[in-house]
Amino acid sequence: MVFRYLYGAAALVQVGIAASAGATPIGPPPLACTNNTCQGSIYELTYSGSPLSTTATTQTFAISLTINPTGYNGGGAYINAVAPKVSSAENSVTLASAPGVLTSWTTMNGGINGGGCTMAGSGFVCAEDEHPPSKIPLGDAPVPTATSYVWVFDITVPTGGLTPSSGSIKVEYTSISGSKVGALISEPITLEGCSGTLIVGSRRGWAYPTRS
Repeated sequence: MVFRYLYGAAALVQVGIAASAGATPIGPPPLACTNNTCQGSIYELTYSGSPLSTTATTQTFAISLTINPTGYNGGGAYINAVAPKVSSAENSVTLASAPGVLTSWTTMNGGINGGGCTMAGSGFVCAEDEHPPSKIPLGDAPVPTATSYVWVFDITVPTGGLTPSSGSIKVEYTSISGSKVGALISEPITLEGCSGTLIVGSRRGWAYPTRS
């Protein structure tokens, strides 16, 4: 799926769409942002469709969180932590890819508070950028910027536990010194299966939507 957005003085216009499974990004108007915490960025949550692997009691899915911060207006310098929720409970999580240096990101179960990732929040998984901004200017995911960032989590959930219609995301933006800036992004979001214009990832051979 390809999204291109033009930021105008009064509206955000979507142009140039490829076929998709009906993915539902959230963000500034004309997109929806239920809790009004999107701060100008566009967020989308997709998954691999079929499980990457299964056991007698679990399924593992590739969950992709995409953030387009072109229109970010919250005053922060970079994205410090992201936390999607795709199930009421998760067994384990691995971060498969992330902006900048993958090993700079620490992954754990739980959501986000004012200090970054926490070990609290059933169903949430979190990735936090632990790389000092002094070593990579503005961290691994500087904002605003005319590009999209993608985090891919391999999340293992109880069989049948994926909840596409009731996903959630939390995102923390911080200053160059690492202090939280603005409200935490905390929004409901629909988890969508991937289809449309696809790139085949070299990691596992699964396909995911392109963005521009």
